[in-house]
Amino acid sequence: MKKSYILLTLALGFAASACQNSGWEDDIYTGYTIWNKSLQEHNVISVQELKTEFSSAISGNSFAQIKNDSMLRGTVICTDDGGNLTQQLVLQDGTSQNPGFIIIGVNQDALYNYIQPGQEVLFNLKGLYIGGYGKNGQLGYPSKNAKGVERIGRMTQQDFWNRIKFLGAPDASRIDTLDFANVKSLSKDQWAGCIVRVKGTITPKSTERWVLAAPEDADTGNGVTNTINVQGGGTLDLRTSTYADFASFPIEKDHVYTIYGVLSRYNDGWQLGMRTMSDINY
Repeated sequence: MKKSYILLTLALGFAASACQNSGWEDDIYTGYTIWNKSLQEHNVISVQELKTEFSSAISGNSFAQIKNDSMLRGTVICTDDGGNLTQQLVLQDGTSQNPGFIIIGVNQDALYNYIQPGQEVLFNLKGLYIGGYGKNGQLGYPSKNAKGVERIGRMTQQDFWNRIKFLGAPDASRIDTLDFANVKSLSKDQWAGCIVRVKGTITPKSTERWVLAAPEDADTGNGVTNTINVQGGGTLDLRTSTYADFASFPIEKDHVYTIYGVLSRYNDGWQLGMRTMSDINY
């Protein structure tokens, strides 16, 4: 009798869970719903249209709410795998000749466990905020920094998963890699967020020949900036978090590297963030 009661209780529990998750894709690992299967495509706009409409908020490092009932349809080209670009994704739409890129800030770690680069998605915008973080376009909600200044921040993980729908399987061939030398003279508003390949030497701030990319005892907060001297002219900041999986990677001064990563703005300059250890090659 006791055994029958336990089985009945488990059956009722599973039934209740199934009712709560109706219309969603379930995630066995975490036990909570992972993406909104019930979203229907409507009023799709381009990333460039969105960024143009809110250009003053992005360029002014402020934020504004998206009140129209609109959506984005695009491809996730970067996740937080590697620990350098934490709690964010990059979404791309458009063509390789006229792409659009936007950062999505999410208050959740290890997003790469659930979203793979090359995953096409629908993303619901209504009610979200868009703003500039170092003049990079970012979707999220307002939050206060350590100094109490309000700026664009991240959305909750529950809100994020309620706004997104996966379309088919991930396909890495959807992701374009561009040479930095070809895009550095173009509009930062357009190209911030793309995946680039850079060839050049790295000049650390240290005078020693070998240094770590981002040692834990760095006196620069949670990240270290080294300089890439791009072959063909110009420089680019290589930004590495002290929490990155490859923070202890040794860099040889003035050695020529080929480096991949996400191009972003740091206000009026260019910055590169590697995704994983495989993004830097001798």
